[in-house]
Amino acid sequence: RILLIPTFALVFLYHQETAALVVFVVAGVTDFLDGYIARARHQQTGLGSFLDPMADKLLLLTAFAMLFARQAVPLWALVLVATREVFIVVGWVIRHLMTRSKAVEPTLLGKAATGFQLAAVSLLLVGRRLPLPADLAVRTLDVAMAFTAVSGLHYVYSGLRELEPGRRPT
Repeated sequence: RILLIPTFALVFLYHQETAALVVFVVAGVTDFLDGYIARARHQQTGLGSFLDPMADKLLLLTAFAMLFARQAVPLWALVLVATREVFIVVGWVIRHLMTRSKAVEPTLLGKAATGFQLAAVSLLLVGRRLPLPADLAVRTLDVAMAFTAVSGLHYVYSGLRELEPGRRPT
């Protein structure tokens, strides 16, 4: 899926928005299927638990940057998504350095934020080609940004609590 990210960016930059939508949806569907199959077959790996969320982060950051460049999302939305991802990655690095834990555990709020971000980007891409009900994409983006902010704060809070003396795993 990581290889689909530059493909998405290129087709979007060259105004092939239908192709960009197809690539974006294929990346999202294969993400879901990959995770489902790995869990169902108990074939989750450390590398996969790192690369899977990294692919999501890179795809969504790229999509929000491309949509911002086309004035389809406001700057604050791009900054919010980017800031949350930076906090999560930096928090993971700090946690790893202090506890040696390599586990990447997404929260329900984090999964919801990612899901709504994927839905918002998909609707924004569809809306560039087909008429959608009034404000559907914008309202979905609003919900996505609310979940993004809340989940980002939750990750920071949880990370700080975990690093308190006496709470660290031995």
